[in-house]
Amino acid sequence: MGDIAKKKVWTGLLIVPPLILLIVYGPPIILPLLVLAATFLGLQEFYQLALPHSKKIEHVLGMGLGLMLSALIAFGNGKIVVPFFVFILLSLSFLFMMTSDDLLSTISKMGVTLWGILYVGFLLSHVSLIRNLGKGQTWVLFLIATVWAGDISAFLVGSWIGRHKLYPKISPKKTVEGLAGAVLGSVLVSLIFRGLFIPQLSIAIAIVVALILGLLGQLGDFTESMLKRSAQVKDSGDLLPGHGGMLDRLDSFLFTAPFLYYVLVYWVKETP
Repeated sequence: MGDIAKKKVWTGLLIVPPLILLIVYGPPIILPLLVLAATFLGLQEFYQLALPHSKKIEHVLGMGLGLMLSALIAFGNGKIVVPFFVFILLSLSFLFMMTSDDLLSTISKMGVTLWGILYVGFLLSHVSLIRNLGKGQTWVLFLIATVWAGDISAFLVGSWIGRHKLYPKISPKKTVEGLAGAVLGSVLVSLIFRGLFIPQLSIAIAIVVALILGLLGQLGDFTESMLKRSAQVKDSGDLLPGHGGMLDRLDSFLFTAPFLYYVLVYWVKETP
């Protein structure tokens, strides 16, 4: 086992068990607070990647608006969220009107700032929304288990038998075999989790949901890889030894969490 792989294993062993214990045995407010902390770190890394030469106030506003949006979704009234998007646009317009020295780059910088707020702040906040459902704790653990199973399976299968490149322009090491491993790993763990904790969920729904979660997890990985390629960096940060930055750990959850939430609300009919 190489040094990087060893760091990944040890970091995972040090972080995952306490995280699971906090979710299972901690008070309900713990998870939204963890989401806010992850959002803060993720936004910080995002703006360092995407807007490395922007003024600090522009980073601060993007991070602040992203955190406020995440907090409103987790703790506030849902009716406030849509008006808050108007406030976001007004705030960005005013800030860049005051701070832009080169107006030729203003529209692109505003777009990137807004993208960060939505990409990290809005998408990740769906983890908090899942936790607010009736069986929210169980569904958050289901999300974590299936997504991590997909990531681990993709790595193992890709390293073992990966031969056909999936999209080398974005991620040279990703393979078709790894993608298949991700989907199969997610489905297998989903069925095990269902049998142990949510037997009322039909096998068909468990398979379909896990299959899409596996695909969306890899799409999230590719999206973040695209951002890193654009910024010409290997990792989003060095927060976690062997794992890179917070965004490197969040990427698989950014599209999977919203999907699972809306499936639970509109298909499984879960209620708060």
